[in-house]
Amino acid sequence: MEKHRQEQIDRLLSDLDFPALYRGYAWKNDTWEKGFPDIFSLEQEVTAAARDQTLGLEHVQKIACWGGIPNRDRIDCADRLSIALYFGDSPAYWLMRAPVNTIGIVEGQIRGFGPTYASKLLRFAVPQVFGAIDTRLVRVFGRGDPEKQRYPLLDLTASPFGDRWAIPATQPGWPGEYGTWTKILQAIARRLNREEVCCPHPERFVGAGLRSEGIWAAADVEMALFCYASGVVRG
Repeated sequence: MEKHRQEQIDRLLSDLDFPALYRGYAWKNDTWEKGFPDIFSLEQEVTAAARDQTLGLEHVQKIACWGGIPNRDRIDCADRLSIALYFGDSPAYWLMRAPVNTIGIVEGQIRGFGPTYASKLLRFAVPQVFGAIDTRLVRVFGRGDPEKQRYPLLDLTASPFGDRWAIPATQPGWPGEYGTWTKILQAIARRLNREEVCCPHPERFVGAGLRSEGIWAAADVEMALFCYASGVVRG
């Protein structure tokens, strides 16, 4: 990883309390106190489908509903996506080597899914490897909102779009910077795990085999960073 990005990761790890941010994550019905019930259900269902290679329209629609995407009637894909994400029960070894190819395959097969929702599908399908990327994260860790930028980690821009923000898929940094984001999440997870900073997973995630107790996955790191970014964006 480039020196300037590694320096930002070091600064971020020094500045932020990742377990507290993970516990502070909130999205609709999902809070740590409740045990992230909707995330848990989606992870169980989507990881199982990804292992069985039965990911398809039903799962895509559920992820869109969870995220609150507008115009869900525009979303369409095959009943079964053509994508291999697991080798046996383990995440496929090629995912870390080529995350850009993987998200490109997802985007190419789902009408109505741009960068944010394509990354959400990967986050639910293989949480050990992938995290989502959305406009709050890009505004704080990338470009497009100088007042909110805190750690310049990504050469990716979020842009105002009506009364919302968007990550334009046509910009030069996409999808390449999703590969960078994946490496950043993995690097932070490795560091936290090496330093024995435990992730406070709700018990149900460990009991169901979705997580190893205390061990950070990429999606856990992303949840903590989303919590931080949400606080920055809200001011």
